Parts: sequence; structure tokens; C-alpha cells
Amino acid sequence: MSDRAWYTDVPVPQLMRVARDVYREAAQRALDSAGCDDIPRNGAFVLAGLDHGAPEPVFSAQADVVGSLGLSKQAASQLIDTLVLREYLERRTDPVDRRRMEVRLTDRGRTAAIAIQAAIDAIEAALAQLITDEELCGLRAGLAAYRLIRERSGD
Repeated sequence: MSDRAWYTDVPVPQLMRVARDVYREAAQRALDSAGCDDIPRNGAFVLAGLDHGAPEPVFSAQADVVGSLGLSKQAASQLIDTLVLREYLERRTDPVDRRRMEVRLTDRGRTAAIAIQAAIDAIEAALAQLITDEELCGLRAGLAAYRLIRERSGD
């Protein structure tokens, strides 16, 4: 019998998919409970990325909001269109640069973003019960290294 932990032989991408699924499923349950069950795929990532804690919703550049999702411009635009149509986001032309679009959370979008954040917080609390602070820090450092790999590869 080996002293190695079971996960040492599991490919990292597989473990990362499981982690993403845990967050996605928790967020979906929270959204369903909040009456926000019509958010399209990747929509929760958009809503969670916007500032829902500000006293007044803040406009953010549309390109920045969807940039980290790795979607084509057309897919990103369609996602934002759907979130606007379903009243999670409000869109306007940037008052400084009329070529750019900005988005912000509506009241419904804020409700969804708060539900998503609560789900994330619950997962983080459960994780903190399973691993030490040092292990969590190592996990974050390891995952952050992927950003460096991306930056160095030029992608």
C-alpha cells in the first residue's frame, strides 16, 4: 500500500475541472434559490465579476467584463445581449469613448451577483475546513502560476 495521496496521480486539469464544477454547481443552486434560473452559460462569471457591493452600481467596460472568459467578440456580445434582455445588466455607450460599451448590474443582476458570492463564500469556508491555511496559500500560488504561463506564452 502506498503512502501517496490518491490525488497525486490525477492529472491537474482533471482536478481543476472538478473545482470549477463545484463552484459552478453551487452558484447554480444559489441562483435557482434566488429566482435567477435563466442565466446563460458563463453568465454567472460575468455577473460575479461586476462590483455588487458598491452603493450605486458602477459601469464597467464591456470588453473588460468578458475578456477573461476567452470568448469570441461575437459570443461575448451575445452573452451580454442575453443578460441585458433578461434584465441582469444595463448597457450604455461609454460617455468618454463613444466606440466602447459599458455594462452595470441592475437590481436583478445585483441579486444574482450576491447569490453567486454567497455560494463562493460557502465553498471557500468548506475548503478552509478541509485544508490548512498554508495549503490554501499553496493552492492559490499554484493556480496563479498558470497566469504567468499564459502571459509568457503570449496568449
